[in-house]
Amino acid sequence: MGVDGAPVTLSCVMPFEEVRNFELRLQRLFKGAVDDLVKTLDVSDSAVSMRLVVPRWLARHKIGQDLASWIVATWPTLFTDVALLADGDTLAVYELVKGLQDIAEGQIPALAVAALDSYMDAELLDMLAISDRIYKRGTPHGLVPGEAAVIVMLGSSATFPDAPPVGTIRSAFNGFEAENLAKPQGIIGRGLAKPLRKAFEAFQPDRFLVDLNGERWRSEDLGFALSGALIPDTLLSDFETPLSNTGDCGAANGLVMTAFALSTPEATIEPDVSTPDDHEPRRSLLSVLSTSHVEGPRCVIALERSIREN
Repeated sequence: MGVDGAPVTLSCVMPFEEVRNFELRLQRLFKGAVDDLVKTLDVSDSAVSMRLVVPRWLARHKIGQDLASWIVATWPTLFTDVALLADGDTLAVYELVKGLQDIAEGQIPALAVAALDSYMDAELLDMLAISDRIYKRGTPHGLVPGEAAVIVMLGSSATFPDAPPVGTIRSAFNGFEAENLAKPQGIIGRGLAKPLRKAFEAFQPDRFLVDLNGERWRSEDLGFALSGALIPDTLLSDFETPLSNTGDCGAANGLVMTAFALSTPEATIEPDVSTPDDHEPRRSLLSVLSTSHVEGPRCVIALERSIREN
């Protein structure tokens, strides 16, 4: 039951009432992501390090430390160690970019970047409601709480010779919003405007994905940023909002959007030319993803999806 008797709308992977133990819930969420990973990619030959982005409270809590230890103990052939990173101090999409840079510079052969978050706990739901962030009666501009676990495996062709890449990040543009979102003194959106403008100056994407989740500040943030970017009318009138399908997944939002960008229905992808060193036909699709964090960080990435034809 929600605040003042109003129903609470949830977007959860597992029914809220079935898994009340929050630690077990996080474990089951993460296990689902690992199960999907091993179905699509053979990673049994060598274990890799993992950078796991979680909400700040979880990164500092014993539950988070126990979770990291559980991951390594459960899948020792997949993950050598888990570094917990606090959402807000970093963003999951930041870690994708940094991981690819580390691999390109030869510092590491491969890396798993993951994100995990869930609002499916009575205390967390109450906190959202008390702060007027949750969608409920009297708060039409609120989020629908969700949960997600996402794992993205990064590596070179030499590391995964039998697995053609699903995609790559072409570029990233960062910003920071200085306004206090709770009590803004000026216009919200300056922190996102510059990276968004640069992204559309550098690329002509096929898709445009944004992290609108129902909260008013995100609409204001994006609205101002859009006014200064040269975005094609076709994308401006039809940008994609993955969180409207999944609910708000907190620290996992960025990788949820990445998953949407990398799993486009095949029919929507136009044929592309072969690269000089690869005579097999390939198809590609370029997406621009815009992400904003309530504490200020902004990131816009250009993500290219490519699939080798059989």
